[in-house]
Amino acid sequence: SPSRGLGDVYKRQELRLSIMATMAQEESRKISERVLAGQKISRQNGVLYGSGNIIGYDRDKVNRTYVINEEQAATIRMVFTLYSQGYGEKAIVNELSRLGRKDGHGNVSWSCTKISRILRNATYMGYVCYNKSKVNNYLEKKRINNLDETSFVYVKGNFEPIVSEALWHECEHIRKSRISSPVSYTHLR
Repeated sequence: SPSRGLGDVYKRQELRLSIMATMAQEESRKISERVLAGQKISRQNGVLYGSGNIIGYDRDKVNRTYVINEEQAATIRMVFTLYSQGYGEKAIVNELSRLGRKDGHGNVSWSCTKISRILRNATYMGYVCYNKSKVNNYLEKKRINNLDETSFVYVKGNFEPIVSEALWHECEHIRKSRISSPVSYTHLR
């Protein structure tokens, strides 16, 4: 009967679509593997990712590196020095604003978030940091921030550091000790 023939056509079309979808999914997986392999090689070669809009540096697009912007770098050194001397992020914000220090956009506009980002940025000690974000899977391709700092990969960059590794690590130690020991307010009771 003609109706049975039509059902077979639909089943064949469904099968064909299913096979094509499976092949497309496999191709997407292969591309994802090749991209990840390419990123690994880029990491080993210290390739810079991102916009390169980092206060303290100007991007040298020809040589694919960073060049120190001395005026901004002085502000970065100030942030690390003050933090190592016991200043908190809010106190640093107040000090930079009081001194009229400009941010990367040329404004005297500081926040605790900006200070926190500066203190976490390994670029300032001459390293490129990878694995700060990742894609959830090869189908959805949603970029998610990696909050596990222990899984970050640091590669020595081909540019001058603004602060010493010792100062950067000293500030990292202070930052982590402040995170793990929250302020106790029991004396206020």
